[in-house]
Amino acid sequence: MDLFLAVLRLLYVVVFFGALFISLKFQWGEEGKDERGKQILNTSYGIAFPLLPLGWLFIELYSDYVSSVSYEQYKMAIWFLLTGMYILHALFILVLRKKY
Repeated sequence: MDLFLAVLRLLYVVVFFGALFISLKFQWGEEGKDERGKQILNTSYGIAFPLLPLGWLFIELYSDYVSSVSYEQYKMAIWFLLTGMYILHALFILVLRKKY
């Protein structure tokens, strides 16, 4: 079971770095600098990044009212929140590139 969790964590990190590469390549590349690219980036940011305060609120509500969360669990939840947000951002970029 520990090996399975280690593989899942490694896979998640690889997906995160892939999403980060997609996002940065699009932003710094020629495609992200034209009007279409700016519209794609603005839409992607507008969908993905407002999830940060909402996710943080859910983490705090869970910690306060459902179950006590240790410091290590809290750090891990915030880490998943931030990295998940960047993964969603890259997914929205990929989807919106085909839409626009």
